[in-house]
Amino acid sequence: MKILICMVTLMTNRGVDALVTSKAAELAKVFPGAQIDVMTRNVTANRPFAEQRGLRMVEDPFYGWRQNFVDKAGLLAPLAMKLGGKPMQALEEVGRLLPSYDLAVFTGGDNISSDYGSPDNYFVPVRKLMAANVPVVFLGQSIGPFRAVEHRESFLSVARHSPLVTVRETASYNYVLNDLGMAPQTVRLTADTAFLLEPTPGDFGAKIMQSFGLDPARPVIALSVSGGISLFASADNTSHLDALERLTHRLLAETGAQVLLIPHVEDTDPSNNDLIVADALMRRLDFNPNVRLARGFLTSNEFKAIIARCQMVVAERMHVAIGGLSSGVPTFVIGYSVKGHGIMSDTLGVDSRDEGLVVPLDTFLSDPQSDEKVLAVWNRRDAYAAILQQRLPEMRAKAKLNFELLPGIVAEWKAGRKAG
Repeated sequence: MKILICMVTLMTNRGVDALVTSKAAELAKVFPGAQIDVMTRNVTANRPFAEQRGLRMVEDPFYGWRQNFVDKAGLLAPLAMKLGGKPMQALEEVGRLLPSYDLAVFTGGDNISSDYGSPDNYFVPVRKLMAANVPVVFLGQSIGPFRAVEHRESFLSVARHSPLVTVRETASYNYVLNDLGMAPQTVRLTADTAFLLEPTPGDFGAKIMQSFGLDPARPVIALSVSGGISLFASADNTSHLDALERLTHRLLAETGAQVLLIPHVEDTDPSNNDLIVADALMRRLDFNPNVRLARGFLTSNEFKAIIARCQMVVAERMHVAIGGLSSGVPTFVIGYSVKGHGIMSDTLGVDSRDEGLVVPLDTFLSDPQSDEKVLAVWNRRDAYAAILQQRLPEMRAKAKLNFELLPGIVAEWKAGRKAG
């Protein structure tokens, strides 16, 4: 059994790491002894993460040639590729490899939308896998909204040939069925696979939090700051820092807690690097000793071990929020897309906006009163923790469903290939 996890960008984005790691772990359980490969456009940056998980990497040349082989005159990549050379050789080698897989898994997240431009950028290897008669499943997705017809049609052109599309929140489920008109027998409502991510065991979390300078006798609020949220929401960076500074002052003054900044994404693009905004915030706060930075070469499992020991999470990154929710830690989301509201609502069984558990980024930036909602969650944290303990078994069962469906799909696909 050979399985390919595809559409893997940078695992220095610990959300990507959480998705890959949780999927690889669960795939190994349902397909014991399977070889699990990861197709990534950046083998070098991802190698330390993949090697820790015992995963083999396959370089994704399909993304690279779109970016690197369009010349200054605007010649299209296919024309440039006819010139041959190493890039063409890489494409041919991967092209020969793809038919050897028994299953391909599109990793998940929120890339299938118009939030980051056309999703078609991610579908080149998907189409090649499908052309090679390899079943491609989409697991734990947030899908849409699509603001351009070509974005919508690009997704549907591959989704119609997939035996399974699972979505991680009700909002996407309704969108896929009602707005996109996909067949109900193909689409299942599940949960983000990172609900199954295991934190680093033992006392790792306690030890490393002390190494950050946190007092173990005092409560800690994890504050996930996003370097990319302003870019994705077309917001002003200065206004974003102003709002984070304002909120941090309120948290320190009114909760008695320490604040731990969580830089979940370290991107080569400085506009999407959480360390940069975290550093800027600490400077604005004049390096207040009650504000610390979770700094180090940390995996998603290690970050989750840290988050699990906090008393509250305030998250601008969705997988920090999922790390908090799946650890039973009361969580508040500052968001720019439908995913925050959808995942929070499904997890807690309430309308997260009505309940005051989510605030849109533009409101957070413009309205200081939005801080009151964060403080209200802090004041009710014991009640929210109790709700999470009741709801988490259902969420983990939904996350497991992503994988429980796969053996039957692979068996049916193989039977169909033999019959054909």
